[in-house]
Amino acid sequence: MPKRYSIEEVKQRIIDVLRQSDSGLSGIEIAERTGINRVTITKYLNILETMGIIRRRSMGPVNLWYVQYGRDLSSKDILELQQVYMDAIFTYDEDRARTILLNAIHSNLNPILLMSDVVIPTVNTAGELYARGRMSTMDLMLINNLAMESLDLIKFNASRVEVKRDAYAVFISMSEKGSRREAVEMKAASIAFYIKGWRPFLLGNVAPEAGLFLDIDMVRFINRIWRDKGKGIILLYISAAEEFAALNELIRSVKEKLEKSMLVIVGGRVMDRLESKDKEKGSDTGTGVVVGVGAKDTAYPYIDYYAMDIMKAVEWGEKMYRSLKF
Repeated sequence: MPKRYSIEEVKQRIIDVLRQSDSGLSGIEIAERTGINRVTITKYLNILETMGIIRRRSMGPVNLWYVQYGRDLSSKDILELQQVYMDAIFTYDEDRARTILLNAIHSNLNPILLMSDVVIPTVNTAGELYARGRMSTMDLMLINNLAMESLDLIKFNASRVEVKRDAYAVFISMSEKGSRREAVEMKAASIAFYIKGWRPFLLGNVAPEAGLFLDIDMVRFINRIWRDKGKGIILLYISAAEEFAALNELIRSVKEKLEKSMLVIVGGRVMDRLESKDKEKGSDTGTGVVVGVGAKDTAYPYIDYYAMDIMKAVEWGEKMYRSLKF
């Protein structure tokens, strides 16, 4: 029986051998160096070309395959990268935007940093221009859609760490005026946890479904995730909330009904709506859980951590997971 390969495994093998060649390799050479038979390698070469990850150049009867690179990048280049990506997206140059991101990923730039400091700021800038009347609704919709496609590109080209045992993250927003900007931020957060080996569940905006039984529905959903599991961790990441009183009540009810403990992070545009005095109350308890000083006295005692960006959210989630003793 022929050996089965995952596309991630084959992609990594192909990229590894192509990175060692300046002039490109033929399909036969790639098959020999990867140890994968020619029929299988040809199929995956065509798939990766369609995805825009590799290119082909015809040399008579032979196709030479290569990875298209710009210059090598590092985290120091992130602001420049943000600008060139933004220029590509704002001019609707999808191919150029894809090449920019793939070059960054293949330069081993942190994919979560790409989302946090390149894609999301581009979406935020578009939102600000729209609010000032300098961008049309159609322009904004297209830019947000291109950003969503960029996130998919990052997800399926970034290397994922080994899947963690019993690590789950649920992503919701609670916004009566749910926007595409919030949807982009929420999706980026879920992909960030996915890359770190968590099992993400992206629910989206639950405000339209809010009712008397929303807390019960959420408890049932979380318990299904946790069914037959031992010790584990689940994070509820909330990206946007118009009414913090309703949010606080929902979290309180869910936490009280759950059979296991749940940690709650708020981030994204939630941070824009928090008054500075609430953010200033945050303090590290020593366990890594950030709450208001005197949790019972703060306005939102059921929120465990305020994340300024998805990098901070992931770092805190990882810290909480490492504290578990399996």
